[in-house]
Amino acid sequence: MKRLLIVASVAALVAGPALASSTSVEFTGEDGVAQVWKFKDDGTAEGPEGATATYTWDEEGKKLCATFAGDEPQTLCATFEVAEGSAGAVGEVAPYTLDDGRKGTSKIVAKEE
Repeated sequence: MKRLLIVASVAALVAGPALASSTSVEFTGEDGVAQVWKFKDDGTAEGPEGATATYTWDEEGKKLCATFAGDEPQTLCATFEVAEGSAGAVGEVAPYTLDDGRKGTSKIVAKEE
């Protein structure tokens, strides 16, 4: 479940006008646990310990839905509070709320072209 929480956070940070080939984002949940996920512009993500996911981003609703691979794939969605004029630059931070009410913060830590 933590993987879903983490991937959901990326939406706020990749909401800029154009994505790099990949964007790495550190997610910190309300429990204080942080993880880094690498999001590729092809809609896939790589997380800790080989975790993988696919994701979609609704620009208008600022909502990311991520589906995690596994025997029983799980999908989780998050809505982000993206600051007006956000460019998705390294260092930008955005809070999010998951569909189940949990909250967290995401921060862009790297971009690759």
